[in-house]
Amino acid sequence: MFLYIFWSIFQFFGPDVALVTSLPDGMNLVSYEFVACQDAKKGVLILSEVMTIDSSFYYLLVRAAQSLGAGAILVNPWNITDVASAIAQALNMSPEEREKGHRLNFKHVTTHTAQEWAETFVSELNDTVVEAQLRTKQVPPMLRFQVAIERYLQSNNRLLILGFNATLTEPVDTPGRRGGDQIKEMELKLHPELKEPLTALCSYPKTTIVVLSGSERNVLDNNLSEYSMWLAAENGMFLRFTKGQWMTTMPEHLNMEWVDSVKHVLEYFTERTPRSHFDLRETSLVWNYKYADPEFGRLQARDMLQHLWTGPISNASVDVVQGSRSVEVRAVGVTKGAAIDRILGEIVHSKAMTSSIDYVPCIGHFLGKDEDVYTFFEPELPPDAIGSPRPSVTVALRIPGERRPSLKLPASRSGSKASHGKTQRPVSNSDRKTTNYGTGGGRRTSSEKISFNVLDLKGDNYFSCAVSRTRTSARYLLGSSDEVVSFLKELAQASSSSLSSTTQ
Repeated sequence: MFLYIFWSIFQFFGPDVALVTSLPDGMNLVSYEFVACQDAKKGVLILSEVMTIDSSFYYLLVRAAQSLGAGAILVNPWNITDVASAIAQALNMSPEEREKGHRLNFKHVTTHTAQEWAETFVSELNDTVVEAQLRTKQVPPMLRFQVAIERYLQSNNRLLILGFNATLTEPVDTPGRRGGDQIKEMELKLHPELKEPLTALCSYPKTTIVVLSGSERNVLDNNLSEYSMWLAAENGMFLRFTKGQWMTTMPEHLNMEWVDSVKHVLEYFTERTPRSHFDLRETSLVWNYKYADPEFGRLQARDMLQHLWTGPISNASVDVVQGSRSVEVRAVGVTKGAAIDRILGEIVHSKAMTSSIDYVPCIGHFLGKDEDVYTFFEPELPPDAIGSPRPSVTVALRIPGERRPSLKLPASRSGSKASHGKTQRPVSNSDRKTTNYGTGGGRRTSSEKISFNVLDLKGDNYFSCAVSRTRTSARYLLGSSDEVVSFLKELAQASSSSLSSTTQ
């Protein structure tokens, strides 16, 4: 009751200007309280921009100055003339300017509540636990080609999930190449020795190949259009069989309003980081400093993350994915594991499968955020597995350009981080029944139903392999794309020999 009376008095009889010039002051919320009480009066906030580096609360203070700085007047409290000028500016400010500044600050204060802070804090703790588990986890063994090939030959229906970048491409990040042609190296090219093994594997009737990549559609088209396989671009958000048209698996409520503001930040750091570049994709933006000076690139990436979290994505439903030398901003829910379910549904329907998939190698240089694709196929999940191994089946593929209803995700950063930090019940392969794989994009009008276990994997028939990444949840490792080429070559040769002996 006392707080309500105080708020009412302060709202109608409070000052026109609030001057906060504290230096190292830990949890000072005066500026937030002033903004919350000024919805009617639209008072002006003058805020200190000077913080001491050695303060234990430095991050919190900088965060406060940056978050309210858009609608406040920032001053150097050591400069008396500067402070006096700011007070005069605030007292003589027009009603329109006061309204605009207050609106920005009031929106921030009312959305960044204690509940939001708590959820973000807990989700970041969960993320830290997952990262610590990966760091302390035993390095997986190298893939034994002979074992994987023997299981392949004994299986009836095979699904090969392959990454593209650093998996099927030519290796370019090698010693001595730093001074080379960066533009040429940035053009992803299929490994020259993969033409024959891919052609052979794609020709086998009981083998389906899916190249699942974060790259754009034109990159996959330029490299893989000649093969009879499925292409899944931009982390599975776009899908096509090489003899068909591109479709989109994007959820209808995907919110992309944040793109323009994030683009400006990435352009800013690209201009100021020599040999860096950024890619504007349809579902994400990626800043890459692979060819920049490593130390300077890391410092710039750290500064970029601070700008992003305190600015354009502070209230956006996005995920920030950090690679070894890259920063990617993508909409919440855009992961390879989240898309594979819809991809699998389309493949099953298009090929009119009548038998379960009983052999899956899943090979790729996938970032930590996308390792849920390994978990999706994992037949033997531990009881305390973290993440969503298999979302509910929803197949709704559309040809790009088709009109969709304008739906949005809740605009909350906490939702984006908490979603992948929660523990969910693992789903066994026996539960993975596809009882109603529908169609999308107007491609079919039939309402066929497939009521068999699409995945019937045993532990010995699943080979998840991380390429050149030792901190991984995959079962096995492959050292480089050259080893991927060697494995696919041996797999194709063994398949050809097996078919020859069967037909004789």
